[in-house]
Amino acid sequence: MKDRYLTILNSVTSEIKIRKSRFIANAVPVSTVEEVQAVIEKIKKEYHDAGHNPFSYVLSDINSFRYYDDGEPSGSSGRPIYDAINKYDFKNIIVIVTRYFGGIKLGVGGLKRAYFESADSCLSICKIKEIIMTRLFEVKFDYSLISQVMQYIEKSKFKVKENNSAEKAILIVEVPLSRIDNFGTDLTEITGGKAIIKEVIP
Repeated sequence: MKDRYLTILNSVTSEIKIRKSRFIANAVPVSTVEEVQAVIEKIKKEYHDAGHNPFSYVLSDINSFRYYDDGEPSGSSGRPIYDAINKYDFKNIIVIVTRYFGGIKLGVGGLKRAYFESADSCLSICKIKEIIMTRLFEVKFDYSLISQVMQYIEKSKFKVKENNSAEKAILIVEVPLSRIDNFGTDLTEITGGKAIIKEVIP
């Protein structure tokens, strides 16, 4: 299971001119469809006098993506923006390219190249960060097992997010998605099946 992805650190805006038309690209980090919609509304309001604001977004959820031409010829804008995002393998991002028509028609092929170039030039200057997807697990066990459990956690480089110990040791541990199965199996083996492990549901 893939447990990490690349995204951008902050919002970036860039502009290029092609045959007198202005292409203004905005790349924005997002994590939900609601955030995507808020960004679209903000950009459309900011560039309210522009003819077109095609976009594409890709979220970290499986198959969660969309591209939209916003009145441009079908396939001429949203898809090239999406292709630019995929070039960098970014997720949790939306790219909107605003076009101000300069009086010279570019044709579908020209538009495809222009929208891809605009998105690509914007993404090329973004600061990148890697996100590791994790889940939280509560591990409850007798204090007699603390040495073995902590040695395993430290050796595996898991993060202890909380220590809620009382009569028994209770740790909240952050585990990357790809290591969840091993985490449960290893702890069961280390503690002889005496540790109680359950996922912490937000």
